[in-house]
Amino acid sequence: MTTLSHPYKDCPGPKEVPTEYIKDVDVLFEWIKQQPRFPAFTKNHAHLFLHACLWNLEDAKKALYKYAHIHATAPDIFDNRDVLSTGVQLVLNMTHMVSLPKLTPEGYRLLCYRLSDTDPSRMNFGEAVKTFCMFNDVQISKDGPIEGYIVIFDMKGVRLGHLARVQFGPLRTFMSYIQDAHPVRLKKIYIVHTASFINQVMALVKPLIKSELLGLLQFSTSGPIDILGADLMPKDYGGPFEDLATMHAEQKKEIESDYREWLIDTAALKEAPKDNKSNAIKPPTKAFRGLEID
Repeated sequence: MTTLSHPYKDCPGPKEVPTEYIKDVDVLFEWIKQQPRFPAFTKNHAHLFLHACLWNLEDAKKALYKYAHIHATAPDIFDNRDVLSTGVQLVLNMTHMVSLPKLTPEGYRLLCYRLSDTDPSRMNFGEAVKTFCMFNDVQISKDGPIEGYIVIFDMKGVRLGHLARVQFGPLRTFMSYIQDAHPVRLKKIYIVHTASFINQVMALVKPLIKSELLGLLQFSTSGPIDILGADLMPKDYGGPFEDLATMHAEQKKEIESDYREWLIDTAALKEAPKDNKSNAIKPPTKAFRGLEID
């Protein structure tokens, strides 16, 4: 069991639900409580997953089931979530993971990821996936159920040596999680400063990508300012906000000081071990379709 508030650290009580969806949230939460192997999920989880799934009840059940199952079956990614651990610190010290401060006019949050240390020998892919998921969980906690997310992956500094460090197990877990279980509305993924070997990257990941996610990908050899405009960008990309290194350092410090215990506690948000056949979770039959193509 968890001991802290989830999925929002500072919201122990249920968030306000739009009036027209109150009944749906109640129905999903009742379903959660009837699952003997979902011991730690809250009414806020019901709200979050329904919002991510565009208020489709069966899709939300499927996403919740997948979320709990992946968390239970991928301990290398979702257990031992101490932000001060050696592996996570290594990733945080060789990347910039940043939530940009200004929302788009549509209300979408921009998340930017890039390397700050480009030495491939220092990269541990499994720890990078773990850290990425931890960062995203913190962002969900801070944002609540917002309209959507736009992701910017900056490939500047990425080399073929990084591709050689990719581990298929964590990659498969990550792709399944992002597409079938991550409780957000993902609007677009921009791959900027695209490397010359992008076709080799896509050959590796394309077998794991569903058409919905593939439709969200957009590649550019230039920076994000050419796609999203200057007024949303940090100084690095020609915008008015602090540079990525400064924002990353500030957000890293916040996660370490304010979210360390909370992240460790999130390890309990998973499918409980099956004692016998009577308490098995029956996965819903309808596929999760929380990704959106504009």
